[in-house]
Amino acid sequence: MIKAKAHRLNKPEDGNFGKVWNYICDQHEIKECFKEGFFNTLGGNLMAGDVVRMIEIRQNRILSLCEGIILEVTKNQTGYQVEFHPLSEAIKRFPQGKVVKETSAAEPAPEFISGTGSVEWNLGRRTYVIIADGKPVCEIENKAEAHAVARGDKPIPVTA
Repeated sequence: MIKAKAHRLNKPEDGNFGKVWNYICDQHEIKECFKEGFFNTLGGNLMAGDVVRMIEIRQNRILSLCEGIILEVTKNQTGYQVEFHPLSEAIKRFPQGKVVKETSAAEPAPEFISGTGSVEWNLGRRTYVIIADGKPVCEIENKAEAHAVARGDKPIPVTA
């Protein structure tokens, strides 16, 4: 059985009686909130007359909303007993919106040198030039990285 969690409860306004609390339902459907004993774990925060607005959120979008009222909060030996009643029988549902598929540009697979590369210092540019098959492939400022690319341990860096 799912129980309410305190970090999902917040209040938008202060007051001593009749507070309006927002409860975020992002791990379950709103119907779970209507089960007996769901809000018992939050009994220390609630009092009779408080209104709880339950909001079901998935992927940063509100899917449904419903409000209920706390009729009574009693404390017994095992904890709090919260009597909760919905203000309306219907749960307000919202459309899910269009699913946007992200089209990522296909990145080319990284290229490696087959281990026959060599590294030369270019004094004028102050970079290490990696040479493969007698042709310069790329320039890298870091000596250790340049040798790793020449050995084939790292891919050839992509230059824009």
